Amino acid sequence: MFTPIYKTTVAVLITVLFTASWCFAEQKTPQHIKILCGYRFPPFYTVTNKKEPSKNLHGTFIDLMDEFQNKHPEYSIEYKCLPRARISKQLIHGRADGYALTDPMFLQPETKSNYLHSKPMWTVADHLLVLKDSPITKADFGSLTGTTIAVLHGNDYGPLNYYFKEGLINKHPVYSTKQILELVVKKRVDAAICNKMTLPGLMKETEHTMDQFRIINEPLYSFKLHLIVHRTHAALLNDFNDFIKKSSITDTQ
Repeated sequence: MFTPIYKTTVAVLITVLFTASWCFAEQKTPQHIKILCGYRFPPFYTVTNKKEPSKNLHGTFIDLMDEFQNKHPEYSIEYKCLPRARISKQLIHGRADGYALTDPMFLQPETKSNYLHSKPMWTVADHLLVLKDSPITKADFGSLTGTTIAVLHGNDYGPLNYYFKEGLINKHPVYSTKQILELVVKKRVDAAICNKMTLPGLMKETEHTMDQFRIINEPLYSFKLHLIVHRTHAALLNDFNDFIKKSSITDTQ
């Protein structure tokens, strides 16, 4: 026959074991989220080690996401760097958890049906880049009829797409900012499309300097940068939107 003390000890042990098991079950594994990025979009993100680009991203956006993860440990965020054209294919087929950074107006119709976008974080603009002595002084689409403009392969250009498609403006796609600058310098194109905010950081990786060029002050168009998230991760998007409302890093609260 068990003594009262023995019965009490057994009861306490059972309670402790049950409580520990319950707590362990409650500790869920963080939800893994893979966000697609390009390779360079300074100051928002830039690869600092080409051998492992996806693990070596630094910049304002990465700082923002690190802060978000610290406040939301239920998410484990990984980045995957891909060329822009491959990112588009991944998004069209719904194979990515998320994509940073873009404006919904640049997304394909097939992509929009599978993805949601966050509240805007930053506002940027695309401008025309020309040589110092270029006769081009305006950025209105009508005056650019018949010109040839260098663009990055795989990128979408919003309101300019119509002019490219109709052949009113010719586009010359290449794969890097360095190639774009070389085309402009060699006068193989009349101008190039550049993001005024990101260009200084990208130009540092080339042998060119801004002394050779001129940026048309009037933007071709402006747009807001969002995080794009697959519909299956709507809970993450809600948490992220609440987070950026209070963030001091973004500029479009």
